[in-house]
Amino acid sequence: MPRNSKQTFHLEIHLNRKSEETLDQQISSQIRDGISQGVLKPGDHLPPLRSFAKYIGVSRATLNQAYATLIAEGYIDATPGRGSFISTQLPDKLLFGDAPAPAQTASGAASKAPEKPMNRQSELCRKALGLLLPQANVPLAVVTPSQHLSPGKDFTAIASRVFKNLTHYLRYTAPQGLPELREQICAVSQRLRGIKADPSQVIITSGSQHGFSMVTRLLFNPGDKVLFEDPCYPLMRAVAKFNGLNVVGVPVDTQGMMLERGVRTAPDAKGAFVTPSHQCPLGMLMSIERRHELLDWAAREGKWIIEDDYDSELKYGGDLPYPCLQGMDPTGENVVYVGTFSKMIFPGYRLGYLIVPKNLVDIFSGFRLITERQGNEALQAIIAEYMKEGFYEIHVRRMRKGFEERRNILLDACSNDLGEWGEIVSGNQGMHVLFRFHNQNIDDREVERLCLRENIEARAVSFHYFTETPLKGLILGFGFFEPDQIIAAIRRIAFILRNNFAGFSVGPSRPLRTRF
Repeated sequence: MPRNSKQTFHLEIHLNRKSEETLDQQISSQIRDGISQGVLKPGDHLPPLRSFAKYIGVSRATLNQAYATLIAEGYIDATPGRGSFISTQLPDKLLFGDAPAPAQTASGAASKAPEKPMNRQSELCRKALGLLLPQANVPLAVVTPSQHLSPGKDFTAIASRVFKNLTHYLRYTAPQGLPELREQICAVSQRLRGIKADPSQVIITSGSQHGFSMVTRLLFNPGDKVLFEDPCYPLMRAVAKFNGLNVVGVPVDTQGMMLERGVRTAPDAKGAFVTPSHQCPLGMLMSIERRHELLDWAAREGKWIIEDDYDSELKYGGDLPYPCLQGMDPTGENVVYVGTFSKMIFPGYRLGYLIVPKNLVDIFSGFRLITERQGNEALQAIIAEYMKEGFYEIHVRRMRKGFEERRNILLDACSNDLGEWGEIVSGNQGMHVLFRFHNQNIDDREVERLCLRENIEARAVSFHYFTETPLKGLILGFGFFEPDQIIAAIRRIAFILRNNFAGFSVGPSRPLRTRF
């Protein structure tokens, strides 16, 4: 090896002129390996170009190309007057190394690493992904409203104003949420839903799912029994199970949750989770009698009611919606109200709220501080201003009108094309309807699978049950879709049923019921 004026170069270069690698690639690769193996150390000088090229039998141009590659990768530096030397700032890949190869046993087989500890809830997390709805914007999916019914230019203008002053909202703030938004939620909820609360009782969340997680962790202990409607929203049930609760399914009928059945099954249940305004997924409205029964039970026995006021804004047919359970509670101490902007604004906005009894405010605020510190104040400011200027309530009325038109188109299409197969049994609210098969031997999950192959999402009702004998039918969304898309999708479902379930038809089309 030629001598450098400063030191000896301790690396032999071996070239294979038959290799598919070019000579400069072989040189740069071997120098790189010498650095990684510690043969060449940071600061070591490389031999002069002319003498080194002659020594290894290549042209100066070839060696110069190898050096240029290593300089570009950060392995060597070149300084006029000093020559080339190993970089003192080596690339991260070399410093930290690649992942080590698996250890091997004496026989040469890779040894199995010892199993690492894992929280018992980890498998629940893995399984939860199977509950995630596809959320594709394909006909009849229960997704966000169409662009024509989105908040529109007023919302965009307010967002633009807020973001022009963005630094004002990039500070630490109260974990409970932006005061202006809590005030507006309180005021609008009093007008639209009969809420009885003041702004201090409002806790801003990152959506209803976040709210359920807070409730299940703060109001109950692992192992506690809680009553759930059966069927129900699968992810809501998954949150309760994840936090260690013993979920007891309670059947529903035309009036909502059959509380008497639930209490008989689990007299020691600590609370009940309900969707009284629009049962998910069956769609009925909980009767006034059942609401009073639930509130009396909670007050008498010291139980919690968790009210998911799902789709409450979307009541059709001119009837006034029933007041929420929270507003009907004479003491204000038994109900935790869960609200969200996912349906009325955008699900990706991830903004919701809880309205809690006064004695729980500090508990929920402290939990938010510990687990998440605070929410996104800029996003909260946009919604607060949108509500303050009156646009939110205008938007709700516009959505209600647009959805009712789409719903009527869906009902007519079902009557015309699916009447021989089933009937609509949903109430007059929400962004979807429930189509129940006349013949309950039809496999609704197979129908769902066949529909997905045709780019239609008709969700199987049976998917939402967990203890009761499931009702067989399809959940049909209409909020996102134009009339021609709705009609075409229903006709396609009729085609699928005729071609795959011909023996299950009950005969000629019949009028469809539109409520429980």
